[in-house]
Amino acid sequence: MAAPGAAELAGRTGEGRARVMHRREDGLGAVLPHARPRWGYAWASLNSLVGLVGALSAWTRPVRWRGVLLVEGGRTGLAWVLRVRGFKAITLGHVIVTTEPVDDHILAHELGHVTQHERWGPLFYPVYLLTSLTGYRRNPFEHQAERRAVEALARLARGGPARSEEAPPSAGDLRGTT
Repeated sequence: MAAPGAAELAGRTGEGRARVMHRREDGLGAVLPHARPRWGYAWASLNSLVGLVGALSAWTRPVRWRGVLLVEGGRTGLAWVLRVRGFKAITLGHVIVTTEPVDDHILAHELGHVTQHERWGPLFYPVYLLTSLTGYRRNPFEHQAERRAVEALARLARGGPARSEEAPPSAGDLRGTT
């Protein structure tokens, strides 16, 4: 069956105008989740509120992607600050803001941060900042997100199953991810 086109994705608003839901395609397949847990949205809601403010400042239309709002290629506001500081993307709750269209590696890395926001909730920002005192490159949250991205892309390259189809993660997989 062919992928749905704009006609299939179009909905009707109260005024009868067609509304198309924009989505972003990626090459990550089933290796990473397409949806987020409801409890994660609730626990990280304050973080996502900060992300929405940052997304609005980028003046770029967000798209729904794998359970998050993705704002790609912003030129103003938060995206401009990222560009000036030499960063390509930032994750704030369930919102990812990028300075340019990014590849699957960066998207997988940023989804790792979404999972961290879901686990840590409102504690994420202070703990992340505290662990950044020794430097961005030493931040354990960055190391974990990068490790998870590399693992996901390696599973994709092997054509292996998504983590959700494998056995549940062992206690060793959960260490340091509270």
